Amino acid sequence: MPARTTRTPPRPVPSVRDRAERAASVVTPLAWALLAGGVASLLVGRRLGWRELTVAGATALVVLAAGAAFTIGRTRLRVAVDVRPARVQAGGRAAAAVTATAAGSRRTLGHAMELTVGEGVAEFGVPSLRPGESHEEVFILPTRRRAIIPVGPATSVRGDPLGLLRRERAWTEVQPLYVHPRTVRLAELGTGFIRDLEGQPTRDVAPADVAFHTMREYEPGDDRRFVHWLTTARTGTLMVRQFVDTRRTHLAVVVDAASGAYRDEDEFETAVSAAASIGRRTLADEQDLSAVVGTDRLPSTTPNPFLDALSGVELGPEERCRLGAGVDHLLRSVSGLSVGVLVSGSQATVTDLRAAAVRLPTDVRVVIVRVDHTAPTGFMPLGDHVLATLRALDDLPHLMWTIAS
Repeated sequence: MPARTTRTPPRPVPSVRDRAERAASVVTPLAWALLAGGVASLLVGRRLGWRELTVAGATALVVLAAGAAFTIGRTRLRVAVDVRPARVQAGGRAAAAVTATAAGSRRTLGHAMELTVGEGVAEFGVPSLRPGESHEEVFILPTRRRAIIPVGPATSVRGDPLGLLRRERAWTEVQPLYVHPRTVRLAELGTGFIRDLEGQPTRDVAPADVAFHTMREYEPGDDRRFVHWLTTARTGTLMVRQFVDTRRTHLAVVVDAASGAYRDEDEFETAVSAAASIGRRTLADEQDLSAVVGTDRLPSTTPNPFLDALSGVELGPEERCRLGAGVDHLLRSVSGLSVGVLVSGSQATVTDLRAAAVRLPTDVRVVIVRVDHTAPTGFMPLGDHVLATLRALDDLPHLMWTIAS
């Protein structure tokens, strides 16, 4: 049987219109103005016999023609952009390395390149390169605030010294840099936030081999497989490991995204960071997590997609993004909750917070975290629920530990 050959399909031939549009894109507004002025001067000067005007028009056209020479020709490069790392916590360090390599058989000419970073542009020059030679530039990326920052494309720029003509070619795709919200380490949240096997809230901790909870003294009947001999030798008392059955726990975090709920953007950032810290701890404990910001359901099965989504959340309209609407959206798609953590700001009224909390089923333990940078951290009962005030993110570990105890 004869071997089958695969032919590479020919590249589509650009139409005349495509070529015209590509050529027109090289001409800047200043060049269009110079072209129009040059043609007009040339025509009027010749019609009126005005030599100086004719010379001026001809000079303008010659300048444009000379500038076109700087944009003719192909640039044979391989360009790569490496964002290191692709994810970073707010305030961390991230960089973009741009590497340009001469891909042809001849030495390349030096030219300018640009790297788009968010709404800004980083400019740098690539020198003349021998075949196979590379040049690398490294840029520090802005990570002070939580965001999803598009990095790229890397674009080569060729043009004349007067800036009349500008030919651009994008070499790379856009890559996202995820600047995650700042988080703090929390103690394990299972105790006080779990259900028993009948589905009722309980503070009892079961010795199931799912997630380690704490050490305690040995009691008659304990499984000797859970004895921790190193701690026993250190304390002189027989100690066993105790575990939380995380399969019984389903925690939901709902963040108020209404602009009127917060005094300023810093309060909202603290609210997002608090939700991120609680969610991250829940996933680390291998418990079920559901997360809603405003009325947007976030991916919440693993840490990176959860934090990636939180990197891009923003304040929104009052009606669509208020806390109660978020709870309603949660309940339409989630059941079997154990704990609901509702996060809002200082401008949300107690009435609004209570109204959002009572939407949850009566067997769900509800903790309301109200971010207020001017009030002391603490908590108080609000009917059957807990209303906690969070002044600073660093207060969250002690606050959640106290509530869960």
